[in-house]
Amino acid sequence: MEFKELLMARYATKKFDGTIVDDDKIDQLFDMIRYAPSALNLQPWKVKVVTDVETKKKLSAAAMEQPQINTCSHLLVFCADTDLSGKAQKITKLMNKVGVPEENLKQFTDVMNMFLSNYDNKTGITEAQYNVFIAAITAIYAAKSLGIDSCPMQGFNAEAYSEILDIPESIVPTIIVPIGYPADKQMPKLRFEKEEIFF
Repeated sequence: MEFKELLMARYATKKFDGTIVDDDKIDQLFDMIRYAPSALNLQPWKVKVVTDVETKKKLSAAAMEQPQINTCSHLLVFCADTDLSGKAQKITKLMNKVGVPEENLKQFTDVMNMFLSNYDNKTGITEAQYNVFIAAITAIYAAKSLGIDSCPMQGFNAEAYSEILDIPESIVPTIIVPIGYPADKQMPKLRFEKEEIFF
């Protein structure tokens, strides 16, 4: 499927039919999410995968009882990993491991250090969350390419999700993406005209 077809076919599914997505498709989806772009390739995210029915019930209560959560196959809780320095160290080690030339590595490290100097704990969360949205967008289109529907959602209590899922304080739930097969139908897409967007 061409990207424009994916773009037009994807929609925010409001209710899923409860069918479980098979493991092979889930594995393909996770691999595509893994390749989502991020600033300086820091990949400052973690994704908590929830399939347990009872846990989804608790999470639904912390998300205004929206039906997507209880009816989806898998609930992906995209979280911002606020340890930007730790991520930088990991990516530098990976670059060393694959044999990136010393000159390139030094240039990258210099840029990385300058980049990281702009952030403290509070602003680091914001930077990580910007990147999390990129990963979530990647997920919804990757899912559609596999014939799986989804719905990006922010209407949930992040603190409650952290408590229910026992997520460490440094990992911040940011956006949730339930995936599965639809029990509803796509409505016509309503978008502003190009003249209202591009100037």
